[in-house]
Amino acid sequence: MGVVATREADRLAALRSLNILDTPSEERFDRLTRIAAAAFDAPISTVTLIDEDRQWHKACLGVSGREDDRAVSFSAVAIERPEPLVVNDACEDPRFADNPLVTGAPNIRFYAGQPITTVDGFRVGTLCVIDTRPREFSTEQLALLQDLARIAEDELNHKELAEALAAWRESEQRFRAVFDAAAIGIVLVDGTGRFIEVNAAYEAMLGIPAGELRGLPAASVTHPADRDGDPAMYERLRRGEQRVRREKRYVRPDGSVVWASVTASLLAPGVSIGMVEDITERKEIERIKDELVSVVGHELRTPLTSIRGSLGLLEAGVAGALPPEAQEMVVIARQNTERLARLVDDTLDLERLQAGRVDVDPRPVRPAELLAATAQVVQPVADEAGVDLRWEAPESLELMADPDRIVQALVNLVANAIKFSPAGTCVRTCVETRDGEALVSVADDGRGIPADQLDAVFERFQQVDASDRREKGGTGLGLAISRAIVDQHAGRIWAESESGQGATFRFTLPLYRAEGTVAVYDRRATGREELARAVRRHGRRVLIFESPEALAASSERFVAVVTDARLDADPGVPVLRSGALGELPG
Repeated sequence: MGVVATREADRLAALRSLNILDTPSEERFDRLTRIAAAAFDAPISTVTLIDEDRQWHKACLGVSGREDDRAVSFSAVAIERPEPLVVNDACEDPRFADNPLVTGAPNIRFYAGQPITTVDGFRVGTLCVIDTRPREFSTEQLALLQDLARIAEDELNHKELAEALAAWRESEQRFRAVFDAAAIGIVLVDGTGRFIEVNAAYEAMLGIPAGELRGLPAASVTHPADRDGDPAMYERLRRGEQRVRREKRYVRPDGSVVWASVTASLLAPGVSIGMVEDITERKEIERIKDELVSVVGHELRTPLTSIRGSLGLLEAGVAGALPPEAQEMVVIARQNTERLARLVDDTLDLERLQAGRVDVDPRPVRPAELLAATAQVVQPVADEAGVDLRWEAPESLELMADPDRIVQALVNLVANAIKFSPAGTCVRTCVETRDGEALVSVADDGRGIPADQLDAVFERFQQVDASDRREKGGTGLGLAISRAIVDQHAGRIWAESESGQGATFRFTLPLYRAEGTVAVYDRRATGREELARAVRRHGRRVLIFESPEALAASSERFVAVVTDARLDADPGVPVLRSGALGELPG
């Protein structure tokens, strides 16, 4: 047996002697991954051990599985040397560019891993942080990662907690350097919602010195209309969610407003850490864009209708027979005018859906009715393309959905599947129940979608190939509209595919429950819509009220009122707080 083989056998023996492989999660290691993810603003962090043929995560944040094949493991490479392994961009590194963890989920682009060793000096695993975008790692960050890895080693080797705490205190100065030098705002908040500490970027964002912010409630600098969202965010963290993201407004001392995207994580019991990014400029751009889309869309609609009608009359020969070349040009002009009109209609439709200006009226409906209505629209398209359509739905099932809107989403999905299906193939649409909700699937046998574009296809004007819009037609908005419709029904939509093997689009809808109507009230329009979606997930009919007085004056009978806001008037019906949605009475 060679020296290398002997060394590996000894390393594996040292790993097994720890008696830690395949043991349940432990807070002492989970805590380290939370700290590492928060300190480096990384979506993934793990404490990983390497045995003969796999990598196994003793603690993992941001990934669902506990193990992978050793052949694809970054950490297996990291333990070859005592110094940390930093990969700034895995796609540019020949060792990892073709790795399935890079080309597919979880789409690793950045990796930083510090080996952790046994008391005998055997490198048995790593503490690592991972991101889905390329990054650079500073000297201070590297030192902090090494400090955290030393704590992991102490825990791994059962050293006294006091020693681990001492190691953490030694790294506190480095943590402070990273905290203060971060380009985005970072805040530490206690269990009562008060600031423990803020960094320099957060100070600059609000224009308030850190010394004045410490001890203040976060609500004191939050826009009044957004204050109700913070307690709900902290409650979700306490319930076990690892990361919670929301957009909110802060008010500066001069009265100006700052829009921010806040990502919060539970750092320790009673302490949360928030990453705060200034998105004021992005919000202003979105506002201007939405106004421009709305104005331009409405201004284009009337002349386009007139032009389309006039071209149609010319094509039909109302003004007399046209020379063949002129007739062909009129046909082309009419077709392009119709496509432009569809683009305007789809753009306005999407803008209204995303702005919440489209009323959704869910009611009990059988999926067979939805599929039949969809078939009436898409069957001629399928016949022309030579594509077979198959429909499957249980007769006894009832959904809680707005039929018109869900048919609109289905037409978009099925028509899209037909568009990318070769002649002689089949598009299959089926409805089934799974995990207490309805699952709708539209599958085709087309060319499929690359893994890195499965999310992007739902964005505006996004298509798998830039030439698709020219070759296949369409406005590039159908999937975005479908997603907005499903979102309003409190459902989820996603795509599954392997390139060259077809694609399946799936979305969920709530099942109908006959227990009764639920009324929702919140002072904020956004709060009312969020509550309505939450109740729709329970398959209940929802009525939305803008005031307690309107609620009390209604003649309808309600099961409950769901609210996070203080009621200034007696609604005259039972009240249930939104945190207790699971307790809706039957």
